[in-house]
Amino acid sequence: MADTPGAWSDLRRLRSFVVLAEELHFTRAAARLRIAQPALSQQIRALERQLGVPLAHRTSRGCTLTEVGARVADEAARMLADVDAATARIQDLVRGRGGRLRLAYTR
Repeated sequence: MADTPGAWSDLRRLRSFVVLAEELHFTRAAARLRIAQPALSQQIRALERQLGVPLAHRTSRGCTLTEVGARVADEAARMLADVDAATARIQDLVRGRGGRLRLAYTR
């Protein structure tokens, strides 16, 4: 079941696809992600297999997103922003910077 990754692998693939959607170029996206270009290509192909639809048209000069790819990129960017915000809130809680403080006083 190589095409049924865990949640962290799914997030990594979505993050990689969002960067590719921003760059529209595999080599530049791979450099931004600090991974090899073939590894990025494999991640995108795996995401396409998982979703059952092509997300990008590859060209010799870069790529363009399919209509579905553009929508997936928008949704993925929103989801990743939510995940990042939740992660920050959890880290704040762990460090004791979250939660509520209620003060009361009497005369």
